Amino acid sequence: MASEEQPIALDEAVTAVVEAQDQHQQYQRSRLEMMRGYAEVKDCHRSYLLNYFGEQIPQPCGYCDNCEAGLTVASEPQSQPFGIDSRVSHKSWGQGLVMRYEGDKIVVLFDQVGYKTLGLDLVKRYRLLESVQS
Repeated sequence: MASEEQPIALDEAVTAVVEAQDQHQQYQRSRLEMMRGYAEVKDCHRSYLLNYFGEQIPQPCGYCDNCEAGLTVASEPQSQPFGIDSRVSHKSWGQGLVMRYEGDKIVVLFDQVGYKTLGLDLVKRYRLLESVQS
């Protein structure tokens, strides 16, 4: 005899669908925001694009418009509290992956809410992010 599943109440199903749609929209907006960031970044455009797709290059390419104009911003390793590709956790946004540093900012791809760019001074001062052990 097969076990019967309990039917889900219609209002619970509607609420779950609306929440899922809101979360999807927020994630999509974060992706759009990253593309806007590409237009405004004061760093190597090639590095930015490769990072968006999960790839790293050790130094600026030297060939994009920002590199040729001398606009790239190098982050000091000692000012980077979390390694690139390391997992971190935020009290409200949950867990995420450190994608890159942009001068005095850190970009994290959070599993549930998408990309967030945070000021390093605020992250350090208020301990907004914590390392997650894998």
